[in-house]
Amino acid sequence: MNDIKVGFIGLGNMGITMARALVKHGIIPTVYDLRQEPVDELVSMGAKSANSCKEVAEVSEVIISMVWDIPQTDEVIFGTNGVWEGIREGSIIIITSSIGPDYCQDLYEKAKEKKVRVADCAVSGGMPAIDNRPSCLMIGGDDDVIQKCWPLFEAMGEYPLHLGGIGMGQAHKLVDNMMARHFGTVTRLCLIEGLNFGLKVGLDIEKMMKVAGVSAFSRGVKSVGLEGGFNEKRIVETIRSPMPLLGRGGRVNELNYAIELAEKVGAPMPLFHLSDELDTKTVYDSYYELMKKYLPDQPTRRV
Repeated sequence: MNDIKVGFIGLGNMGITMARALVKHGIIPTVYDLRQEPVDELVSMGAKSANSCKEVAEVSEVIISMVWDIPQTDEVIFGTNGVWEGIREGSIIIITSSIGPDYCQDLYEKAKEKKVRVADCAVSGGMPAIDNRPSCLMIGGDDDVIQKCWPLFEAMGEYPLHLGGIGMGQAHKLVDNMMARHFGTVTRLCLIEGLNFGLKVGLDIEKMMKVAGVSAFSRGVKSVGLEGGFNEKRIVETIRSPMPLLGRGGRVNELNYAIELAEKVGAPMPLFHLSDELDTKTVYDSYYELMKKYLPDQPTRRV
């Protein structure tokens, strides 16, 4: 399997980590990215480089795409000098971007025109990563394709899981992220709301956290990583919402994909919608007030 010709497109934070893992496991990919720096790093480790996505496809049996969203994935595959122009019959495309099951299923059908196979492999670093690899790979695709590519998955992640047909890896990632966001957001919102309440009563933020750390809310404090060593700045930084930095329109793409999927299958999500509303409006404003007081040098953007 180490002799298989592998192409890797997209060397961002996660992509370069996965490509490095391939090289470390003796699998030498041909890599491409719009930026030269990560390409040079991989080449210095022994990888080969290409000048376009088309060129990657021309020399690869398995092409792994790890870019940001659906528009970028479309550009990689169907754009000028894209994968579609260079791919050969019998090749395999693996989509590792978190873009939802629908896109992968549509690509799976379209690829039949060229007698090309498609699999999806959503990645997560929710557990401590081993050797700087993503800890969990959620994989969807036909059994024979996954079996052929299994050594790649074992190299790229600590826990590769084949979860069903095409798109099922993506679906698992969206559901898992939604649950993780529920848990993390609700806990963080409770802290933000409670700390603002206490400040208005006249309490000290560090003393509030010392009490919370050994009393009824101790589990919540531990879940956000605030065990011991409390100081004002660390407390406010730890319960940071992404919204003051990104703005209320800054929700990550995969959460939007998850909402679309939930609506498509008729799954009610009242808790998510409530926490999302609070996170981007009422409690967003409360956190903004905490940032102004305790993190005056941090960038904020109210929208």
